[in-house]
Amino acid sequence: MPRTADCCALGEFAASRHGVITTSQAVELGVSSRVLDRLCRSGVLIRCRSGVYRFTGQPHHWRQALYSATAGVRAVGWRLSAAALHKLDGLLDAPPVPELLCHHDARVDVAGAIVHRTRSLERADVTTVDGIPCTTLARTIIDVAPILTTAELVRAIDDVQRRNVSMRWLLQRASLLQRPGRSGPAEVIDIVRRRLDGYRVPESWFERLLCQSLRSPILSGLERQFVLCDAGGSFVARFDLGLPWLRLGIEGHSRSFHLGEHAERYDEDRDIRAAKEGWDIQYLGFAATRSPERVLRDIEQIVVRRAEDLDCVTPGGHELTITSAQGLKSRRIAG
Repeated sequence: MPRTADCCALGEFAASRHGVITTSQAVELGVSSRVLDRLCRSGVLIRCRSGVYRFTGQPHHWRQALYSATAGVRAVGWRLSAAALHKLDGLLDAPPVPELLCHHDARVDVAGAIVHRTRSLERADVTTVDGIPCTTLARTIIDVAPILTTAELVRAIDDVQRRNVSMRWLLQRASLLQRPGRSGPAEVIDIVRRRLDGYRVPESWFERLLCQSLRSPILSGLERQFVLCDAGGSFVARFDLGLPWLRLGIEGHSRSFHLGEHAERYDEDRDIRAAKEGWDIQYLGFAATRSPERVLRDIEQIVVRRAEDLDCVTPGGHELTITSAQGLKSRRIAG
């Protein structure tokens, strides 16, 4: 039987490495390959591949599989595996089979993993997340671009920008990787170039969906992340979307951000402060983004009614036209 001391030494070491240990790591701890074989026969370890083992007491999950796939080889987590490690918005689910990237000259053959070879893999493209080597955020975005829709890619780049990653750095990495016939860098470059000068990224994908749902000439002047200040210039509130000429704020009432006593108190306090300034607030749930036509019609009707009640004029003083369930309905709000 293996000694208890051997099991404890290996277990403590592997605990911070997703329950995985390599032969070379075990030798450094004074545990021979023969002991590892005995631990396998006794059911304490499972041999993942040559020179790599995992403890049976540790739950088997995708991070463990990815760590064991990269252990002892010159390869890093790639594409969707790297995206899941970075927890990129919309790409949280890891692929069923680990995806690895290695240099074209490296001899890497890992059973149970997809290995992609490239001639362009610099140190600037490699980082470590949760103890697992993988491509950086910038390189990951570039590598996943070919398998994403435009909307999915915009969502991922939004997330990267919210993390304060330099868009110029992302543009530089994409430009260096651009090759004739290679998709990915060109798509990233096309999106990032528009964000270099003062572009304000939405705080969430939900906010972007709301903006898309509320595109209408009636909602002219709609501002993202609108900051409301009082007459003295002091901060009052901030809204996901604001219609200043109508003193109307629109909030994406997502469950992930507006559940809990603290969040509810914050919302209430903000609403009271805004009401003192004559503002009204409308809340839209995530369901609104699944039926943009319906929510757009509802908000248009709210705008028309509030404009009438306040006897105010649109920025252009034009006629407001809405489509209701009864058909086309027009009202002119003008002085």
